Amino acid sequence: MTLKVDLKQFLDENGNELALTAQARTVFNFISKIVLAVTEQIAQPLVEIDLKCATRAENLNCEGSIEASYQTQNLIHWQCDCCEANGSISNWKFSKWDKQLRVLH
Repeated sequence: MTLKVDLKQFLDENGNELALTAQARTVFNFISKIVLAVTEQIAQPLVEIDLKCATRAENLNCEGSIEASYQTQNLIHWQCDCCEANGSISNWKFSKWDKQLRVLH
């Protein structure tokens, strides 16, 4: 299963988290942790995330771990190291969850 997520779908015009349903909150918590982890280590080719695959939705039995990386076109790609679950996250740059160090010139 591939999950393509635009982070802005979960945010209001000020970049704050919207009031979400329980299912949407589960997905948002999952993807926001991936964005945080990857952007803290943006130069790493592959980041092991402290998430189990089953945390992306209720009633999933997979115990695999999530790995992610920053890709071209400002996408973060993630995948489970056990099953075929994977996805991409767009529009995460400059959000509260983007922890890249910025250099001012």
